[in-house]
Amino acid sequence: MLNPFNHTLARSLILSAALLVGSLGLAAATTPNHSAIFNANCSMCHQLGAAGLPGEFPRLAGRAGRIAATAAGRRYMERVVLFGMMGTITVDGTPIIGGVMPSFASLSNQTLAGALNYVISLDATGKLHWKGPVFTAADIAHARASKPLTPMQVHRLRAATLGKKHS
Repeated sequence: MLNPFNHTLARSLILSAALLVGSLGLAAATTPNHSAIFNANCSMCHQLGAAGLPGEFPRLAGRAGRIAATAAGRRYMERVVLFGMMGTITVDGTPIIGGVMPSFASLSNQTLAGALNYVISLDATGKLHWKGPVFTAADIAHARASKPLTPMQVHRLRAATLGKKHS
């Protein structure tokens, strides 16, 4: 036979857990922490605020938003996070020789969209100017379903999208 105290305690714990999980889901749905997504997955190389390291890792702050302003730029950005990229690029007039961006295809579509939305919302100083999502999980899923590219093919896509002076 169940002890009434244990039964009440168990119900209270279940209710508390349900409320906590529900509130976490609501918070995540209404106020996603895009910087946390970027910081956990991208900042090791691109640094906090997407400042980059000249000659080693490209600055994304202030640049990614301009790239995402076109359909071709968004297509490139979706593929670089999914398939990675390899090759020399020039950023801010400084070549990054033999650069390698790993694939982040193991991350969820929502996570990748969140990281991209964060980085395109940064100005050149790393200050966030959030205007709402540009990339959706559906966009990433569509890119994921497309023909996979090699990191070198993504490099060529970058050159075609941004021009030779930025490749």
